[in-house]
Formats: sequence, structure tokens, C-alpha cells
Amino acid sequence: MKRCILAISMSLSLMSGDAFADQYQNESLDAQSTETKTVFMAVWRGCEEACQGFKDYLANNEYPAEVIVKNANRDRSQLEAILSEAKEMQPDLVVTWGTSVSKALLGTRAEYGEATKLGDIPALFMIVADPLGADIVEQHDKTGRPMLAGIRNRISEDVQIRAMREYFPVEKVGVVYSDAELNSNLNTQKLKQLAAEMDFEVVESLYLLDEEGKPLPDQFDVRMQQLVSEDVDVVYVGSSSYNLANTDAFTQAAIEHGLPVASAYDSMVTKSSALISVSNKYYRVGQLAANQAVKILFDGAVPGEMPIAELSHFSISINMAVAREMALYPPIQLLRFANLVNATPVVTRTDSEGNGRIMDGETK
Repeated sequence: MKRCILAISMSLSLMSGDAFADQYQNESLDAQSTETKTVFMAVWRGCEEACQGFKDYLANNEYPAEVIVKNANRDRSQLEAILSEAKEMQPDLVVTWGTSVSKALLGTRAEYGEATKLGDIPALFMIVADPLGADIVEQHDKTGRPMLAGIRNRISEDVQIRAMREYFPVEKVGVVYSDAELNSNLNTQKLKQLAAEMDFEVVESLYLLDEEGKPLPDQFDVRMQQLVSEDVDVVYVGSSSYNLANTDAFTQAAIEHGLPVASAYDSMVTKSSALISVSNKYYRVGQLAANQAVKILFDGAVPGEMPIAELSHFSISINMAVAREMALYPPIQLLRFANLVNATPVVTRTDSEGNGRIMDGETK
């Protein structure tokens, strides 16, 4: 088990080419131009952690750049107007956040080939669950589009499943999502492709949608009931803006039905009631995006010649309050790499299989 956890950690540590190897390379350098650059950032759900990380990186390192944030507020009908505004403004760089925003402002390769909807305006995408599957990029490590650079932030699904299995047995993985969300569809397809290879089953539960393609309210309980009836071991949230926006109701419904939630979103553990997450923290993803933006804005880098960058390390977070409530105590080996949320003083015990486990908050 120790070797498996170490392998998970090392595989993520070695996967980055550009990453943050030069994360702070530019911090001690003066910006090569005193001219203030304009960055137009289009976001899906407000200026969250990645957006803030991007802005903080530029501000803290005193780069002369103004970041103008345009929020679609989860409304696809706003994206065409945001695209028009970006083209009219002609900023020095457009940054797109999320799959829906990126496809709307950049267009797919099938539609535009090596070009983008933005013409000769340089662009950089981030927080796109599957840029290759969404046809935004040509290859896993390069965009194939001269005016486009990107950040890859997703932890692969095989790593997610391995991490879950270090915690508890996983034979059936439940997913609850809206098929109107492209990122959720792509993520579920990846899980299904992986299922035969890693010997697990994917059980889907789809939200009912209204005429506008948005999930009808108050469905979490019935979705979890369906998953319980099909004997799933865990509910996995890989990519879903709707589940993330309703994280408290989603995770509480799962707990009430005895289902642990594993998530690729760290905030579902640290700020809500998911049990475990394997993720790249969005704030650091935003900082990496800003690091790449600096190369375009001040160093003269050609976006399409830059490799798609990614962070070199990931984070495992475990919500110990949920672990206590569900009597799912993590093995000691997992804790070597985990960030414990809502932890209390701990003691260790040996379980029935002879494995050391944290028995959080217990006393003899």
C-alpha cells in the first residue's frame, strides 16, 4: 500500500514540463516594458480562486497589467456579448476560464482550425476539464493554434480512482450530473473508458432539466436514492459546475444516504462535506496561468509555441468531520500526503486487517 501511495505522488510530481519550475523566475526581474498591458478575463462563475490567484500574481510581482474581469454568471446567453466586447476592446491578452467560456470565445479546432474566434488577439485558457476532448487543442501538451496557450489543471481519473481505493474498496462509482454540461459529459466518458481497465462500474444518475437546459430544483435526494439502490460505493464529482455551485446540498444528501463523496474540487472538502479530494488548488492554477501570461505579455513568447503548462504537485484533502460521521477513518499511509480538514487530536489503532488507521478524536 505504501508503494502505491508513493507511486501516485511521484507520478504527479514528474508529469510537469513547464509547470512551476520557473514559477518565480520572473519575480526578481523588472518588467521589460513599463507600458501597462490589458488582460481581458472571461469567467463563468465570478472571480473565484483561480481568477484571484491570477490577479494576485501580477499585483504582488508589480507587473504593469490591468485585469478586466467579465462574468457570464453561468449564463451561456451572455457569452456572445462577452466575445464581441473582447474583440472590440482588442486587449493584449484574453484569458478564458472554463470549458463553456473557452469554447464560446475561442471556438473549436473543427470550426476554426489553427485560428480562434479572437483573430490575432493572444489567448490563454485555464480550468478546462478536458481541452483535448473539447476540441480546443491539438494534443495533450500543445494547442496547435499559434495564438493560443493553455493551462492543464485536471488530475487524471486513474489517479482519482487509485486514491479512493487507498481509502476504501471501490467497485461501483456513482456520478450525478447534467448532460447539458459538456465538461461533465466528457468526464463521465473518461470514467467509462477507464472502468474496464481498472475493474469498476460507472453508475449514472442524470438531473432532469427545464426548458432552458438547467437542472430542476430539489433533485439531490432522489439522485442519491437511485445510487443507493444500485449499491454504489462512492459518489464522484469530477467536473460539474452545478454540483460545485450546490456543494452543501449535494454532499449532505449523499451523507444522509450513507454515500461518501470524492471530488476533483478541493473546495468540496475544505469548505463543504465531501470526504476526499485529489486536486490542484485553483488559486495555484491561477498563479501558474499568470506566470504564463507574463511570458506572453512581457517576454514576447508566442502562445502556440508554449507547451500547455501544469502544476507539478497535487493535493489530497480529507474532511475528518465527515470521516467521523461516516466511520470511514483513513489509513495512516494515506495521511502522509493528506491535508486534514476539521481534524482533532488523533490516536492510531490497528484495524481488523492489521492496517494502521487514524481514529480521529477517539480516546481509550
